[in-house]
Amino acid sequence: MKQEAMDQFQSLLAKKLGNTFRLKWDTDRKGVVCGWCRLAAPDDIVIVAEVIAGLQGRVLTISPLNTPSPLVEQAVVDEGFTEAEDPIQVVINYHFFFYEINLTAAITLPDDRRTVQSITPILRSADWHEREMQELFNIRLQGHPNPKRLFLDKDIYLKDHTMIPLSEALNGASTNTLWERIMESNQKGAHADEQL
Repeated sequence: MKQEAMDQFQSLLAKKLGNTFRLKWDTDRKGVVCGWCRLAAPDDIVIVAEVIAGLQGRVLTISPLNTPSPLVEQAVVDEGFTEAEDPIQVVINYHFFFYEINLTAAITLPDDRRTVQSITPILRSADWHEREMQELFNIRLQGHPNPKRLFLDKDIYLKDHTMIPLSEALNGASTNTLWERIMESNQKGAHADEQL
């Protein structure tokens, strides 16, 4: 069954993308199958999502990764020294599951573009993963049905590749503010019991 599903995935993807992708399958000694697919263009992830949906699969998670870019040379600054930070590109790994097969499809965003087409309209299981990616990695989603923030304070706007402490990002929402709401709710509940 797994081999049929692997062949079907590869055949469907080849029909839609031709030979523009690289795909490799690994099977461990316990029979767990993992596929590794490198896509040529960022928008090809939509095609992969359509194929996965047709195979009744789902998104497990999405993991963006800021990596040094081989496409941009370091800028030379005063007296021959180079900038301290390497140029960054974003690689996004989409982890799918179908017919007991794990598949990771990877795209690389161009250095000057932090925008990707949403796959949530095709696979609802991508919803929170894409919103988290948008919020924490400043990757804009095109066509997402509900692009609202998940947990960062609405006043925080991250620049590309910025790291901030979680306590600052949540702006106390997980400590005092949340605790005050719980206590207030408990007090209202206690008064309701007294009226019974």
